[in-house]
Amino acid sequence: MMTAMSNTPAPAGQSSALLVLLRARTFIALILVTVFFSVFAPNFLSAANLVIMSKHVAPNAFLAIGMTFVIVSGGIDLSVGSIVGLCGMVAGYLVLNGIDLGLGWSIQFNTLEICLMVVAVGVLIAAYIASRTPLGRYIYAVGGNERAAGLSGVKVNRVKYFVYMFSGLCGALVGIIISSQLVAAHPATGDTFELNAIAAAVLGGTSMAGGRGRIGGTIIGAFVIGVLSDGLVMMGVSSFWQTVIKGLVIIAAVVIDQAQQRVQARVALQAQAAIQ
Repeated sequence: MMTAMSNTPAPAGQSSALLVLLRARTFIALILVTVFFSVFAPNFLSAANLVIMSKHVAPNAFLAIGMTFVIVSGGIDLSVGSIVGLCGMVAGYLVLNGIDLGLGWSIQFNTLEICLMVVAVGVLIAAYIASRTPLGRYIYAVGGNERAAGLSGVKVNRVKYFVYMFSGLCGALVGIIISSQLVAAHPATGDTFELNAIAAAVLGGTSMAGGRGRIGGTIIGAFVIGVLSDGLVMMGVSSFWQTVIKGLVIIAAVVIDQAQQRVQARVALQAQAAIQ
């Protein structure tokens, strides 16, 4: 008598195709949200709105780069929003008043004009550190297995100091950039920015468990969050529901990431069985 086998693993071809889709989920999500808002939000794809959106995406992308390093190392940084607000206030004060050196001498500061260039340089530096330096390998090692990394000679505490310092530096620069864009400073400027950074990193394939993530994926994730934020504003969605939606996006990204890991393990087992 034949019995149904509901737990039969999917064929190798289906598992591989599903894995490709899961790995490309961020790019697919970007296409879907762009199409959705181009239909339901008036003038979403206008030249003026695209310029404004790029100015919004750039700081969020820069903040998400620092957050990527922190999450890959197995941590989380919820202070970046406060750092943005604090450094924005300090930058605004320095631009307005400068530094009085006494005897009639003072140092005056100007606002930062080509923010996109600053972000581009930051992306290149971060990508180089992550993929081309021993420090980058140490960050992934600490996130993958902190104890094993320490036993193999990695200075775990120094790696953690670096990732949080780098994240703080990104937050400080974002505060300066936003104050320059707005020509104003307010302590609440960075509210919910940490949520945007986490969402962008996780959407881009960074595992909340640590040990896995890519700077390129984070940049695409930042575009998804930027398009989502601007589209919701253009549709008149309140800030409360925007926060709820971003939270749901993070939850969905974590669930999909877990699914991807299971599919990867299944494909690896099927490949090993085929060799044997």
